[in-house]
Amino acid sequence: REKKILELAKGFRGRTKNCIRIARERVEKALQYSYKDRRNKKRDMRSLWIEKINAGTRIHGVSFQIIILLLLFFTNAQLLGSLK
Repeated sequence: REKKILELAKGFRGRTKNCIRIARERVEKALQYSYKDRRNKKRDMRSLWIEKINAGTRIHGVSFQIIILLLLFFTNAQLLGSLK
C-alpha cells in the first residue's frame, strides 16, 4: 500500500515524495483536485465553445440565440423524420 502511494507521489517536491505520512496527505489532495478539475475542464470547454460560436455568428450579423434555436429545430426535425 505504501509503495502505491509513493508511486503516485512521484514528482512532488521535498519530503512529500518520500515520507509516507506527508505523501499520503498530498496524494489524497492531488486526487481531490484532479476529480474537481475534470468537471471544471468540461465547464471551461463549454463556455469557450459558446464564445466561439457567438463570435462567429456576430460576424454574419446573427445572434447566438437564433443559431441555437435553428440548430435545435433542424435536429429535432431530422429525428422526427428518421422515426417515420
